[in-house]
Amino acid sequence: MAMGWIERETERLYHPDAALFPLLEGPEFEELKADIAANGLLEAIWLHPDGSIIDGRNRHRACIETETRPEFRTWDTGGSLMTFVVSMNLHRRHLTSGQRAAISLDVLPMLEEEARERQETTRFGSGIVSTTDSEGGKARDQAAVLFQTNPRYVQDAKQLQDQAPDLLDKVRAGEQTIPQAKRELKERKREAIREENRKLVEDTLPLSEWDRQPVPTIVLDPPWDWGDEGDCDQFGRARPTYATMSLEEILALPVGDLAQPNAHIYLWITNRSLPKGSALLEAWGFRYITALTWCKPSFGMGNYFRGQTEHVLFGVRGSLPLLRKDVGTWFAAPRPGEHSSKPDAFYELVERCSPGPWLEMFQRKPRPGWAGWGAEV
Repeated sequence: MAMGWIERETERLYHPDAALFPLLEGPEFEELKADIAANGLLEAIWLHPDGSIIDGRNRHRACIETETRPEFRTWDTGGSLMTFVVSMNLHRRHLTSGQRAAISLDVLPMLEEEARERQETTRFGSGIVSTTDSEGGKARDQAAVLFQTNPRYVQDAKQLQDQAPDLLDKVRAGEQTIPQAKRELKERKREAIREENRKLVEDTLPLSEWDRQPVPTIVLDPPWDWGDEGDCDQFGRARPTYATMSLEEILALPVGDLAQPNAHIYLWITNRSLPKGSALLEAWGFRYITALTWCKPSFGMGNYFRGQTEHVLFGVRGSLPLLRKDVGTWFAAPRPGEHSSKPDAFYELVERCSPGPWLEMFQRKPRPGWAGWGAEV
């Protein structure tokens, strides 16, 4: 018995490049079926010379389900098949810029490979000099042009693909924009750090049970609750990372009991938290002397100016001079890489200027010659 056209079409293959764009589902597909049932197929389905469908999978499915005989056109193999498939779909579909960026990731590896193949080298004597720019950057820009989106969105989509594929799926489905997905990713990272800090505070031995002798030098980097500064959801941004101790809880820390009658204190404090510093030093029995500034090589976060410095308030209890008088009030050092960690240059400064033994509160890793109070040590 000869096979009918519906049976034959059911077995027709889709070309892999046609899978770049998601199939229509639900109400959208039902509307397409209703239109084809009422008006017939108004736009032909494109075939590859091998007979597979390169454009029109949804129309093809709708024809089969409505028993409407489809019409076909064959691509003439001129130019890039990928470019043809993309151009046919972009003008027809109502896709956001984020959706186009997400879909572009499917062709990004191919574009990167093409860029590598185009890489030119020139030999001078016995050496080889590369004459191309970053292949990844070129491929990203090509993908942005091809899919009519922002190169930055392609880069952001790639980050989501690597770090939160579920969020990229939401962007691809049109359920979230790229900025919304980025904010959710950032909030996930911050929440992970908040949980780490909560654990740090919960698991730390109460200061009332700390049985060490008072020390002449204390370094303290409190886990600030940024909510005290009104930063929760400010300007629609996700709330900042730390959320472990309120200002009242930090004020209540018996720091003064851990210090000798003549002692130094180094209080790490952010630019935004500077107004709190004097009250903390006074509550612990220290008088403010000066501020030391850590100059960082790159920008950080900031609602107004981008933070590139961090400060240490230096206070004195009683009368304890510095060990040396030739140290300035700023130092430059790279970011250590670990969250909230401080550079070695700072600890070396403390060791040069203030007598030991030294105590670091909320210490994250041991340091030779230092006592540490904190769950991680």
